[in-house]
Amino acid sequence: MKKIYVLLAGLFLFVQALFSQQKNVPRLTGIVTNEHEELLAGATVFWKDTKVGTVTDTAGRFSLPAREVEATLAVQYTGHSPAEIRVLPTENNLWIEISGIAQLQEVTVTEHGFDNKVSTLETRNIESISSKELRKAPCCNLSESFETNGAVDVAYANALTGVKEIQMLGLRGVYSQFMVENRPSLGGIATPFAFEYLPGTWLDGIQLAKGASTVKNGNAGIAGQINAELVKPHLDKPLFVNAFTSTEGRGELNVHLNNKGKGRVSNGVLLHGSFVENRWDMNDDNFYDSPSRQQLNGLYRLFYESPKMCAQFNVQALTDRRQGGQINPIEGVPGLFAIDQNNDRVEVWGKIGYEGVGGKPYNQVGNMVSTSWHRTNSLFGPNIYAAEQRSFYWQSLYQTIIGTTDHKIVAAPSFQYDDIQESVNEGKLDRREAVPGAMLEYTYSRPNLKMEIPDLVVVVGARADWNSRFDQLLFAPRVSAKYNFTADAVARLSAGRGFRSPHLMAENISLLASNRSLVFSPPVGGAGSNPGLEEAWNYGLNFTQNFKIARRTSSFSIDLYRTDFIQQVLVDVDQSPTEVFFYTVDGKSFSNSLLTTFQYNPFPGFDVKLAYKWNDVRATYADGVLRTLPLVAKHRGLVTLDYTTPDKNWMFNTRVQIIGPQRLPDNSQVPHEYIHDFPETSPTFAVWNAQVTRRFGKKFELYLGGENLNGYQQHEAIIAADKPDSPYFNGSQIWAPLMGQVAYLGLRFAPAGL
Repeated sequence: MKKIYVLLAGLFLFVQALFSQQKNVPRLTGIVTNEHEELLAGATVFWKDTKVGTVTDTAGRFSLPAREVEATLAVQYTGHSPAEIRVLPTENNLWIEISGIAQLQEVTVTEHGFDNKVSTLETRNIESISSKELRKAPCCNLSESFETNGAVDVAYANALTGVKEIQMLGLRGVYSQFMVENRPSLGGIATPFAFEYLPGTWLDGIQLAKGASTVKNGNAGIAGQINAELVKPHLDKPLFVNAFTSTEGRGELNVHLNNKGKGRVSNGVLLHGSFVENRWDMNDDNFYDSPSRQQLNGLYRLFYESPKMCAQFNVQALTDRRQGGQINPIEGVPGLFAIDQNNDRVEVWGKIGYEGVGGKPYNQVGNMVSTSWHRTNSLFGPNIYAAEQRSFYWQSLYQTIIGTTDHKIVAAPSFQYDDIQESVNEGKLDRREAVPGAMLEYTYSRPNLKMEIPDLVVVVGARADWNSRFDQLLFAPRVSAKYNFTADAVARLSAGRGFRSPHLMAENISLLASNRSLVFSPPVGGAGSNPGLEEAWNYGLNFTQNFKIARRTSSFSIDLYRTDFIQQVLVDVDQSPTEVFFYTVDGKSFSNSLLTTFQYNPFPGFDVKLAYKWNDVRATYADGVLRTLPLVAKHRGLVTLDYTTPDKNWMFNTRVQIIGPQRLPDNSQVPHEYIHDFPETSPTFAVWNAQVTRRFGKKFELYLGGENLNGYQQHEAIIAADKPDSPYFNGSQIWAPLMGQVAYLGLRFAPAGL
């Protein structure tokens, strides 16, 4: 920790020294656009007959030392006519417009880009999943959108509740901050099914920021951030229809209705309806293999965009119900162990941003506000869970430069408020949490005219928040840096501190699908009953190299991350088979994660991706023993093969996931008659999925596929399934698919073209 503080102090002194050197040097600033007033990023701007120059940033801005005499400024941008401008000594701010080349004799595009990639230009280690990548699998909702990705692991759905969990850097998904369009969302009691509340067709892309990320969005995100970008009405199709069905008894319909309107206003409605009428019991344990589900979901979007301002307003409303559990009563056991979950949610959010504040093109101001209401009422056999949450979030952001566009600074105050009324059986877990805070982030970019990109970028940030629930002032420093050896080779470093306010029941709702008692330390309702704020440091290293093999596009990346917990709340399912203990770890708790990914395009239309992940996740339990956490595979592999025919009419996609051994919770104290196939460690297994897509013209697309084609199953999913009134009854130990082969069929239709 001391090393991090020394590093931050040194970087801040370095920044201060840069500022003192720059503040007295006259600068020429400006923006570069095309004839349509579109900002051009990556344009080269330099003083003619000198080596003094720079490259415009992502907003088309530039800054370089001014000349004391009249001089010529040159501007170059691919696909546009070069320009030269005579600049007088009295001019200090320019708007330069360059024209695109009207006619080209011949254009041949030979470069290939992968649909799942890590950019060599980003400072942070961000893996982008494009909308094209999402179409290689059914991706009916966000939770099913990581099947072709090696960074995020999706645990298999709980047999009784249907809850799916993700893992990132070996840690549970609750340690990754979830955002919708860079806005924290779907936390608290919405956590169990948050990823299922965003239908797949609504997604324009997903960004996975690994490790200690920016402090702009709060002090959470210990393992990283997952940002879902939604389709925009002015960029989406005027009408889009997607229908889907599967042998699982699943049906879906998605409809997009968009109106670009006149002028700068556009709006749209995204509608989703789905159901699963599941009556499968493949292992004959008298319990449905997954719950039946019904969901209605809608989103209205209103956008306004002008050269200087952009704004949006959104309303989402949904209702979701799930039923499952025991099928037939057992003689001598009263009633059924039934599952009935009901969720209703309404969320309203908006954004507004301005550029050129105060007449300066590099000054930006943004505001975002959201409010939500969520209610859940659930029955898990004898357990009754009810909760209601009202949340509010606000952030204002100001971005500017200091001297030149090589030095950027962002400041943002924010406020988060959650009012949660929650009960489990007779126990109350009500809480209110207010978190006012502010952040400051500085970015230094060193332009490299030869590469035409900044080769060195350092981002130093910190934020301070006061948490009313724990009555603590929280300070979260973070630093990220990247260095480009070439335009195709980059190394990244990151380090930072993060905090998390746990919502123990919502985040562990599947534990209610058992008869185990819940034991909190300290006890809920007593003095100091808060389970404790979680705190951790994350350190990361990434190297990405794009290159050619036999003149074909290839990419290799390696990630290495370590998370050290200063304070962690452990969910101990090992200590007793009839109880679950929640307590703060007294000792070491950490995660080490290594990920390597290789992608290759051996011939046109054919992509190969190979990924391997190693996880080492351990914590000190109440008995003082450092143990590997249960249900975390130490080794995982992924192989994907994708082929698209030259005419784009056929697309073939297949993928194999290999899951290594996982330690299962300690069942040694469970009577033998209740345990049939629960080993200490699960075996290594693979799951094979495939899909074929046929395009008919530009308006219609049909896709057919299968999941778990090799039919691997966990046959015993519930402990004491024939004794649902037993204290040993437990349906929360799922480590493999419960369903066998599942076939599906879907279509996409857009009159204006897909």
